[in-house]
Amino acid sequence: MIYYIAQAFGILGLIVMIYSLFQKNKNKMLWFIVLNGLFFGCQYFLLQAYSGMFSNFFGIIRTYICKVKEQNESLNKWYVFAFFMIGYIVIGFITFDGHIISLLPIIAELIYVITLWQKSVKRIRYGTLLMVILWLIYDVVVKAYPSMITDLIVMTSTMIAIWVNDFKRKGMNKNEKYD
Repeated sequence: MIYYIAQAFGILGLIVMIYSLFQKNKNKMLWFIVLNGLFFGCQYFLLQAYSGMFSNFFGIIRTYICKVKEQNESLNKWYVFAFFMIGYIVIGFITFDGHIISLLPIIAELIYVITLWQKSVKRIRYGTLLMVILWLIYDVVVKAYPSMITDLIVMTSTMIAIWVNDFKRKGMNKNEKYD
């Protein structure tokens, strides 16, 4: 029964992640990413995949700070960025189980911290693509099949969003600046 409840959280996470990728406004995009972290954190907790769980729950805080840092200049400092980088490294030490694969969520989230520190929605999409590839590898190895399917869908959706918003739009209006 717990397995199915975990999968329900995964489905909710999938829906909000895909929806976030098609947002043109960074604020809206990041709110959906916060919800995604909550749903996937619950899923990994129920599956006892603690590296994934801690990465997602810490990611909620990270994403929220990235959202509000643009309105609060004191949050746009190097030490806030360093706090998140160090936080993920600490999570990596805590959850490391002797297999390098357990560090993939940590590496993915470190990349995502750097990505979310950008102002460009375009860069966020590219960072999301790299992050989801690492999560996909992790989910394949730990046999988290529903999460693996989610990763594939999110990866495909991200590539479509990159095509629609970054390549197709650029070709339609070469004089338009788009971030």
